[in-house]
Amino acid sequence: MEILRDRRVRRLFVAVGGEYGAESLLIVLLTLTALDGGPGGVAAVLIAQGIPRAVLLPFGGLVSDRFGAAKVAPITAAVRTVLLIVLAVAVIGSSEAPIALLVVAGALLGVVDAISYPASMALVPAVAPKDSLAKVNSGISGVESVGDFIGPAAAAGLYAAIGPGASLGVVAALALFSAVAFAALARAGVPSEEAVEISPRAFFEGIRFAWGVEEIRRPLIALAAASLLLIGPIMVAGAVMAEERFGDRAELGFILAGFGVGSLIGILLAPRLARKYSPVIPSVAGVGLGLAMVAMAFAPTVPWAAGAAVFMGAVAGATWVTFVTWIQERTPAPMRGRMMSIVAFALLALDPLSYAVAGALLPLGFQLAMVLPGVLLAAISIAFWPRRAARQPA
Repeated sequence: MEILRDRRVRRLFVAVGGEYGAESLLIVLLTLTALDGGPGGVAAVLIAQGIPRAVLLPFGGLVSDRFGAAKVAPITAAVRTVLLIVLAVAVIGSSEAPIALLVVAGALLGVVDAISYPASMALVPAVAPKDSLAKVNSGISGVESVGDFIGPAAAAGLYAAIGPGASLGVVAALALFSAVAFAALARAGVPSEEAVEISPRAFFEGIRFAWGVEEIRRPLIALAAASLLLIGPIMVAGAVMAEERFGDRAELGFILAGFGVGSLIGILLAPRLARKYSPVIPSVAGVGLGLAMVAMAFAPTVPWAAGAAVFMGAVAGATWVTFVTWIQERTPAPMRGRMMSIVAFALLALDPLSYAVAGALLPLGFQLAMVLPGVLLAAISIAFWPRRAARQPA
C-alpha cells in the first residue's frame, strides 16, 4: 500500500494494531475469568469498565489537547501495560480470580481507555498526509475489524490452552508492543499545536464547536442513536432469535461473522466514498441500518439473517470511515482531542444502555425487540437529516 511508505504512518498502524489487538482479547478474557464468580461477576466487571469509560470519554480528549496526542498515547499504553501485568500476576497466583480485583482492574482500564481512545484517534490527522487521510482511516478501521473478527476466538483459545493469568500476560505484551510503537512514532516527529488549558471553559469550547455546527451535530446524533439502538438488540435479541427460530444460539456467530465481512467490504469502499462525502450520508446510513435490522428480525433462515448483517456491516464500515475523516478534516488541530472524545463517546459510551434497551424490550419477543429499535433509528435519522449543504466551520 502506498500509504505505508510513510514511516510515521507505518508506526501508527503498528501502534494502533497492538492497542486494538489487546482490547479485542481483553474483553473476552475478562468475561471468561469473571465467570468464576457467576453471571453477576461478569456483569459487575463489564459495568465497572464501561461506566468510567462512558463518564470520562467526553473529557479524555482535553488531555490530548493539553499535552499533545503524541505524548499521551504512549503514556496511556504504558499505564495499560502495567495494569495488565499486575492483573496477570495476581490471577496466576490465585486458584480463583477475586471478582473485587477484576472490578478494580476493569474500572482503572476504563479510565485509561477514556484518555487513550481520543489520543490515538487525534493522532491520525496529525500524522497522515491530507490527501491520504481517508485511506489511513480505512486501514486503521480494517485493523480493528480484523481484531474484532479474530480476537474472540483467539482469546477463548488462549484461555483454554494456557489459563487466564498467562493469557492476560499475552494481552500485556500486546499493550507493551503498542506503547513502544507509539513512543517510536513520537520520536519520528508529530506536529505539535498550541496547548490548551484543562478547564471547564476549554471543555465547553469543544462542546460548542460540535453542537454549534449543524453538519456536525446532526450526524453525531444519528451516530449516537445507532450506537444506542443497534448493538444491544442485535446481540441480545439476536441470540434469542438464533435459538428460537434457527434452533441453536451458536448460529448468532455466523450472523455476526456476516457483519464482520460486510464491515471489511465497507472499509475498502470508504476512501472512494470519502471523496464525495456529504453530511446526509450518516442519516442515509441510519435509515438503511434500521431497516436492515427490521429485515433481519423477519429473516427465515440463517443465510438471510447473515445477508442482512453483511449489508449492515458494509454500511456501518463505510459510513464510519468517511464520517470520521470528514470530521478530522474540519476540526482545528488544537481541538482534535476534544472532538475525537465526542465522536468516541457517541460511538462507545451508550453500549451499556443499548443492552438495557434490549433487555427491556425482550419480554415483547425477539422480533419486536429488533423491529422497534430499527424503526426508531430510521425515524431519528430522518428527523436529524442535515438541512443545509456542508460548510467549513469557523
